[in-house]
Amino acid sequence: MPIIKFEPKQTKIKTILPGSKSVSNRLLIISAVGNFLPDFKNLSRCDDVKVMFDILHSNTNRFDVHDSGTALRFLTAYFAGIVGKWNISGSERIKQRPIKELVDVLLQMGAEISYDNKAGYAPITLTGTKMQGGEVELDISKSSQYASALLLISPMLEKGLKLRLKGQKRSMPYIDLTLELMSKFGVQAIQHENEIAVMPNQSYVPSSFAVEADWSAAAFWFELAALNPQLSIKLLGLDKNSKQGDKAVAQIFQNLGIEANFGTNHLTLQGTKSPGAKPLNVDIRQTPDMFPAVALTAAAQKRPFTITGTANLAIKESHRIKAVEQIINALGVKMEIGEDEVTVQEYPNAFPGKIKVKAEGDHRIAMAAAPLSTIINQIEIDDPKVVSKSYPEFWEEMQKVGIFLA
Repeated sequence: MPIIKFEPKQTKIKTILPGSKSVSNRLLIISAVGNFLPDFKNLSRCDDVKVMFDILHSNTNRFDVHDSGTALRFLTAYFAGIVGKWNISGSERIKQRPIKELVDVLLQMGAEISYDNKAGYAPITLTGTKMQGGEVELDISKSSQYASALLLISPMLEKGLKLRLKGQKRSMPYIDLTLELMSKFGVQAIQHENEIAVMPNQSYVPSSFAVEADWSAAAFWFELAALNPQLSIKLLGLDKNSKQGDKAVAQIFQNLGIEANFGTNHLTLQGTKSPGAKPLNVDIRQTPDMFPAVALTAAAQKRPFTITGTANLAIKESHRIKAVEQIINALGVKMEIGEDEVTVQEYPNAFPGKIKVKAEGDHRIAMAAAPLSTIINQIEIDDPKVVSKSYPEFWEEMQKVGIFLA
C-alpha cells in the first residue's frame, strides 16, 4: 500500500492551482448547446472534465460517465433534448447516486427517459426530442446541479424555462455560478427569490474564455498552512470575486488560524503559530466539498468542532461522513454523527505515529489526508491516484513542501 510521507523542504511555497472543474464542465455544456467549438483557456485537465469532453465529442450513443456525478446530471439534461437514442451509465457508485428529481422534471417537459435497472438511478436510456420547457418545480434538496443542468440547456427549450426551486437550498452559490456563465455567453435569466426564468429564443454566443483557478482545490493548501504555521503559501490563479461557492474556504479557515491575503495575481496563506483550540462551529450547507479538509484540520489541531449541513455528504463520491470518520477514528478520536451534523468534543489521547486511510474512491478524502502527514509519521493510503478526478497535479505540487508518495 502506498505511503504518504513528509520530509520538510522549503517554507515558502508557490503553486498554480488547476482550472475550476465546476466552471470547465459548465463551459463544455454551453459550447455543446450553442453548437460552437470550445475556445477556453486553462480548462481543467481532471478526469471529470475529460469524461464530459470525450462524451460530447464521441461518435457513439452509449456513454460511461465513470465516477462523475456532474457529467451524469448535465448530460442527462443535454441528451434528453438531442434527437437520437442514448444510454448513460457509470461506475457502481454512480448507480447509487440519485437522479430521479431531475428526470421527473425532464419528463414533465416532454423528455423520453427510462431507467434500465433501478428506478431513480443510472443507467438510463433516453430518446432525445425537442422539449417544450415552460413552468416547472424542482426539488434541489439532494443536489443544486439538478437546477444547473436545466438552466444550462434552457436555450434548447421551445417555451424557455421558469424554474421554481423547492426543498432544502444547498450549494446555492453554484447556481449563481451557472447563471453568471450563461450571461457571459449571451443568455440572460431573471431571478426572484425561489424562481428563475429564462425567456425563449435566446442562444449562446461563441466567445473565448479563461477559466479561473479552482477554489475547491485550494482547500487542501489551507489545511496544510493551518497545520504548519512555518509555511508561507502563495496560490496563483484564484479570482477574488469568484462565484464559486468554495471561495468561502478563506472565511472558514480564519476560524482555524489562517490569514489569507490577496496580492497581485496570488493569494498568500499564513497560519498562526498558536491557533488555540477554540471550538469551531461551521455550516457547510452551501459548501459541502469543504467538509474533509475542514473536519480533518480541526481534528489535527485537537479542536472541538460541530459541522452542520452534512446530510447530503452520504451521496457524494463516497459516503463522505463515514470516510472522514474512519480517519478521525484512526487518530484515536470519536466523531458523533447526527442527521445533519457531526461533532467532536474531546481528544483524550496522543495521536498515533501511523494510520491507514481508505480513500473510498473519493478524491477529496485522499487530498485531505495528505497534509496530515506533517503531524503523523506514516500514512498508508489505498488509492492515491483518485485525486485525478479533480486535481491531477496534486501529488506533484505537494512535493514542493516535502509531501510525497513512497
